[in-house]
Amino acid sequence: MMLSQRVSALLLALCFAVITTGCVSSATPANQQQGLELMLVHINDTHSQFDATPARVKGPDGKPLFTFIGGHPRLLSKAQQLQAEATAGGIPSLFLHGGDAFKGSAYFEIFEQKINIDILNRMGLDAMALGNHEFDIGLAKLADFAANINFPLLAANVDTRAEPALAAVSNLKGFQLFVVDGTELIPVAAVADAAGKAVLGVFGVALEDMRSMVPATGQLVFAAEVSSAQATVDYLQAQGVKHIVALTHLGHQRDLILAEQVNGIDVIVGGHSHSLLGDFRQWYLGQQAPYAKIIVNPDGVGQTCIVQAGQFAQAVGAVAVQFDPSGQLTQCEGENTLLASRDYFRLALRTEDSRLAKSEQPGTEAYVNQLERTVITDEDPALRQLINTVYLPAVQQAYGKQISVTEQTISHVRLPGTGGSDEHGSVLAGHITDAMYYWLNQPAVRAKTGRKVDFTLIGAGNIRADLQAGAIYEGHIRLEVLPFDTPLSILTVTGADVAALLQNVISATLAPGAHAGKFPYGSHLRYIARENASGEAVLAQLQWRQGGQWQDILPEATYSLATTSYLANGNDGWHKLQQVQQQQTDRIDLIIEQQQLTIYPLNRVEAVTDSSGQRAFVPRYKNAEGLPCKVTEVDCKVAAAAMIDYLKATSTLWQQKRLPTVTLERR
Repeated sequence: MMLSQRVSALLLALCFAVITTGCVSSATPANQQQGLELMLVHINDTHSQFDATPARVKGPDGKPLFTFIGGHPRLLSKAQQLQAEATAGGIPSLFLHGGDAFKGSAYFEIFEQKINIDILNRMGLDAMALGNHEFDIGLAKLADFAANINFPLLAANVDTRAEPALAAVSNLKGFQLFVVDGTELIPVAAVADAAGKAVLGVFGVALEDMRSMVPATGQLVFAAEVSSAQATVDYLQAQGVKHIVALTHLGHQRDLILAEQVNGIDVIVGGHSHSLLGDFRQWYLGQQAPYAKIIVNPDGVGQTCIVQAGQFAQAVGAVAVQFDPSGQLTQCEGENTLLASRDYFRLALRTEDSRLAKSEQPGTEAYVNQLERTVITDEDPALRQLINTVYLPAVQQAYGKQISVTEQTISHVRLPGTGGSDEHGSVLAGHITDAMYYWLNQPAVRAKTGRKVDFTLIGAGNIRADLQAGAIYEGHIRLEVLPFDTPLSILTVTGADVAALLQNVISATLAPGAHAGKFPYGSHLRYIARENASGEAVLAQLQWRQGGQWQDILPEATYSLATTSYLANGNDGWHKLQQVQQQQTDRIDLIIEQQQLTIYPLNRVEAVTDSSGQRAFVPRYKNAEGLPCKVTEVDCKVAAAAMIDYLKATSTLWQQKRLPTVTLERR
């Protein structure tokens, strides 16, 4: 069903609830008499995906059709349409972003925060949550972003006062008030400015454990999510605010906890877990938890409605909300809708000779448009022209040389069994860990490190995109698939350490809506993890490959593990690695300086606790304060360099079937 039809039905229901003779006009004071109605349009985890992303849809014959979905020009078109429909129905609306606009595309690697300032300022957003990836390029650039966007960046549990880069940025704040003026929601500084009209409060919540995910947080203090949220709600209610929305970047699982433990939040608009709530199996994107789930608050009276809208600007959420005159939530309905294009192909390569014939186009478009939670959406022409003329030429130039070619998309998912994958999960992650193993064990590298690596591990969140069918250029790896600075680390661990690490990390990803970016994939290490009745992972098999044979990993034996320095420091839930390096370590980190491999040995990795009790994991190097990743002629994208060299060396890689090394058996 087209989203406009669904939203129109919801708006009609809201209007009927207000007045039986028709919809409320902008001049009707029924919001005050009957209770507020509003529409929340929302996105999250867009990750600078300004262009459409490749996708598959199950065709009318049951076979996949290859197409493109989303992108910011489509988001803009659909958001404007949704808000125009709300206005026509007499309903005020907001357009909200659940955080993580940064990182994830070639556009961002070249233009960083500047392109997000430019494009997001054209989207008509009313507020955005502070995501963890907004820290990826440093506090100064985050400050530039926050100071120059035309909507507030919200995080009520982040104290900026001690951090020089952000202390004076007034647009990074805890909450934003909106006064209801007919069909408009107008930002105001205080309830007194509302002149007796209804007020909506939108506050942000950032990750309380941000320091263990993002090393460069300076002197910021991240307070506990639940207590900060309750304190903010209490403050807003004391000021007379009856209607409260939490704009969070915590992940769906933690949004559920927030609703269960905090009184007074009416709607949580979330992000971080990339949860495309609803059933999208027709798009090979799986089925997740229901959209707009209602959670009863701890007081047994209040209710909280929870929504989230997937990832990469592929879909938009729209939820219609109604309150009674006392401000109690009485209705919350809506859905996510995937934004489809008009381009359909028979082959994953998406070549012109595989495009559907013109005679097939009308029937295909009609079929796609009738799919649930799907609508064909044309791009906003002005925004498309801006991207194509101002930004695209530099991106195209940055892709460099062709290094490989594949006829099929090499897919990546975070958690096995999601996104249309089987129990083995990401195909691409396995190849990347193979590349790390290959590169680190080359004779020239081993001559520098003095180490033979036994096996490699990577977290799913280090990988940001599928490898699409067609020619593969260096830029596909460095700018899309592995865009982060990823120095590689080699350290000695015991078999017991490896088992504990895997069990802890996998268990943390299994709850519905959990952040799965920490999920581990490996090379020359294989495991079978089974989910038990308590929802925890138990390792039924843990082996490593030596001399062409698989052998059990022994608890007391020692092994040479390689992973990214980010994970080796214990970030993103890989705390076990920090713990084994707390006192001392033989770890070395590898980067490339002036095209030469350079080794940085460590003494230990410390866990430093700030005034809020949150921990940051700090590597202590023997001969340096830290890695010089931002210095000219220094390349810290070592995992990407390894993958590029591996593809150059294995021309027949994509013709070979890789045996899976990860198996996750769910209950």
